[in-house]
Amino acid sequence: MNQSINNFFIERKAAWLKSKLAASLSNEEKVQIQRKADEKFALSNWLPDAAKRAAQLTMVSHPSKFSHPSAKTSSVIAQSNQADDGYLRSGNVNYELDVFGNAAAMDVYKFLSLLMDDNRTVLAHIEEDSVEIQRLLTVSTSSYESIRNGLISIKQLDDSNKTDHLVKQVYFPVDNDYHLLSLLTPSGLLTQVKTRIDNMRFSEETKEAKEYRKKNAYHATGFDDVFDLTITAFGGTQPQNVSVLNSQNAGRAYLLPSCPPILTRRKVRLPTTNFFKNSLYAKSFQDAFQSLDKLIKADINNLAIRQGIQNNLKYIIEQVLHQVFTIRQYPLGWSKSDYYQSLPYAQRIWLDDIYEEQRENQADWLDEIVREFANWILDTYEYLCKDMSTKLSDYELREVRQIVKQVIQKDQEFLK
Repeated sequence: MNQSINNFFIERKAAWLKSKLAASLSNEEKVQIQRKADEKFALSNWLPDAAKRAAQLTMVSHPSKFSHPSAKTSSVIAQSNQADDGYLRSGNVNYELDVFGNAAAMDVYKFLSLLMDDNRTVLAHIEEDSVEIQRLLTVSTSSYESIRNGLISIKQLDDSNKTDHLVKQVYFPVDNDYHLLSLLTPSGLLTQVKTRIDNMRFSEETKEAKEYRKKNAYHATGFDDVFDLTITAFGGTQPQNVSVLNSQNAGRAYLLPSCPPILTRRKVRLPTTNFFKNSLYAKSFQDAFQSLDKLIKADINNLAIRQGIQNNLKYIIEQVLHQVFTIRQYPLGWSKSDYYQSLPYAQRIWLDDIYEEQRENQADWLDEIVREFANWILDTYEYLCKDMSTKLSDYELREVRQIVKQVIQKDQEFLK
């Protein structure tokens, strides 16, 4: 007999004897109990009994009792295909099936989970009807077919579609209508997640790396961790009433953080129709325009005043170019999405680095940008300095355009 199977019966017999034997019993009574144990755990007697009790257990991939211990639904074994779709789901992760049912029959499931010499379970051999399992299950007290059919009943597929009012449910929209879905828990997947996280956080390698950290010493591989974990419990003080895997996990499972991301406000708004209207806020430039206004209104016309006006204009232009540079940090081609199709082509060339080649080799876009840039400066000046007695002349407009062009051309290498 396979060693793991032999050990299973030795342990079961020892546990049974421990519960029956007492110091107050006579030697004759102890011998009778020992003889009864030998008979009870002999393969010829235990296998037919186990085949009958297997019907009290149900093997599933998604137990309903995680919603409520009294919930009763169809026995579901998900048949999902593996696909490289990036989802953590049934089919993409290999995990063992779960079992629920009469706790007194759980020894049958443990027997079916034992590994034989080829490292495959007893249940896998029963499903394949292997020569090894035929040899093991052939006893004088019952037919092989009877024992095999009884044991394999633990995994019989259920074709019914039965749900329960105790199962969590949700209305899901489908084709202008709704389906009422019953939500079941993939307990094997929960167990895999818990096992992998526990191995990550509490393995010997992780413990060693953490000791290195405490000593402020270098460790070649370091360690991984998962933060903001929440532990949830199923089954209360009786986790075995939910399922076998839940009992093995002491009713505990990890909940990974699934909070919405914390969004940071953009420093600049991507323009949808016009950069100068959508992305620039006039009052952000108020101090610079008021300084410009004071110089323009000064009743002095000398080199220092004219130089001051030019320096103020250059400062305003450079502040705008800083916004341009910020927009260029967005992913290449952002302006090609449908949402930005109303943005003028010249502004796309200027703002989106996907048009870098056109920006370097074409000139028409620059003339259009300079014209719009100069108009924005004049319009903003008039808006922020409403108490001015005179407006800028056409000559001054040309001067502004010339300064804009000079600054943009000067900073062109920086902005590429």
